[in-house]
Amino acid sequence: MPVLVTAGLSPEAYRLQRILDIKDVVFSDETALPQIPNSLSIVLPPHTSSSFAHEMLKSCLDLGITRVYPLNLGEVMELAKARTLFSEYDIFLIIPSDLWLQINIRPNSWKGDNVTVLEHGVVVAGSKLTDNYLLDNETGVFEWATSEPKKEYNLYLA
Repeated sequence: MPVLVTAGLSPEAYRLQRILDIKDVVFSDETALPQIPNSLSIVLPPHTSSSFAHEMLKSCLDLGITRVYPLNLGEVMELAKARTLFSEYDIFLIIPSDLWLQINIRPNSWKGDNVTVLEHGVVVAGSKLTDNYLLDNETGVFEWATSEPKKEYNLYLA
C-alpha cells in the first residue's frame, strides 16, 4: 500500500523515503513537483486552506494511501484536528499525540543527525533511540542530535 510524504520539494522528504525503505511513496506539495521516473506526486492546497484536510483525505482515498507522513508543522497541526476523520477510513497519520504537540512544539534551532520513525513508541524505521529519549507510546517522525547536551528531540520537519 502506498504512503504519502508531504513537503515533496524538500530534501527531508526524500531522506524520509530512504529511511522508510518503501518504494511505493506518493509525494505531495503545495506546488507542482518535477516528475521523477517511477514516482507519483500530487498537489495539495496549503495547510491554511479550509479544505486542506478534506483534499488530503480525498487524495488518500483515491490513491489507496494508508499512512501519511506530514513534514510541515502547519500540516501536522491541521491534521491533528482531523485525526478521527482519517482513522475512520483506516488512514494512519504519523503525528504525535495532541498532548505531545501542546507541550513540545518549539522553534527548532538545530537539525538532528538522527531520524527515527515511531509508531506507538516502537521504532519502525531509522535510528534506534537510547534510554535518554523518552517517547513512550508516541507516533511521529522525530530528529535528535547526539551532540546536544540535553538529549533533545524535535519533530522532523522540512
